[in-house]
Amino acid sequence: MKKYWCILLLFLFIYIPAGAAAGGLEVVVDGKILELEHPPVLKYERILLPMREIFTAMGADVYWDEAARTSIAVKNNVRVSIPIGSYLPTVDSVPVSIDVPAMVIGSRTYIPLRFAVESLGGHVIWEANGATVNITTASATAGADGEEQCEWNYNEKIDINSASLENLLQIEGFCESVAGEILNYRDANGFYRTYEEIRNLPSMTDDLYGLLLAKIQISYREEGVACWYGTKFHGRMTSSGEIYDMHLHTAAHRTLPFGTMVLVKFPETGRSVWVRINDRGPHVPGRIIDLSRSAADAIGLTPYGIGWVELEVIRER
Repeated sequence: MKKYWCILLLFLFIYIPAGAAAGGLEVVVDGKILELEHPPVLKYERILLPMREIFTAMGADVYWDEAARTSIAVKNNVRVSIPIGSYLPTVDSVPVSIDVPAMVIGSRTYIPLRFAVESLGGHVIWEANGATVNITTASATAGADGEEQCEWNYNEKIDINSASLENLLQIEGFCESVAGEILNYRDANGFYRTYEEIRNLPSMTDDLYGLLLAKIQISYREEGVACWYGTKFHGRMTSSGEIYDMHLHTAAHRTLPFGTMVLVKFPETGRSVWVRINDRGPHVPGRIIDLSRSAADAIGLTPYGIGWVELEVIRER
């Protein structure tokens, strides 16, 4: 199954070893110390590096799209697009979830260290002292024929709401009777919206459920009225415990689990944006989602105040 909004929930983040300070971090690329003009930044317990400097050091060309507020890096056949404030940059048009978005700090675009490296096929290794990170680029691990092995590989998950019997039986160890039960339940009750619905099927065992979780995602659509919230709430705590930042692509929803990724399309402008649910709301009847100021700006909703939107909800476990 191939869809333009294929989503990857990869572990593209890096935990900072105890005692490591961002300003004192030494970055080594293919055995050479990278002399950074702008120092690393510690944000939400993640290391961020200046995008242009790290991508240039890895051999990529870097561009800035002012209209879309998006940084772009290109190396060989790989194109990485990183909208400011978004939790879903793309690698060759495939959205990749990160837990700290790109942000502008002192007029420079900063991005998560591990995502920057792995998006271009490189590898990250921390030294035992926690103050040095070694980066090996795809160029340094070229194949025997001398060509760079710089490809973005991923394992696409099966959408349980569009899967056929043949799709489900591709899961190694899965049995036809339970696969049929999954499809029959969907035909009778409509789209799955929670994993509990799947787990509670009569024939679903712990072992089969474990096999399924590693291979599927739940996606479904909603539509209704959206609004946005901005300056008044900026810096306040959200229902998830995060501090609301109106410059990031987030949203409030009444029931979706925190961390759920949602593609929001505004038909009035034809533009769409990925947001991450981190708050509860809307608190006004008749609305289905409240967008951050940045997300509303991205789809052109801000001048309207409210508007009819279409949602594609992606849930993974």
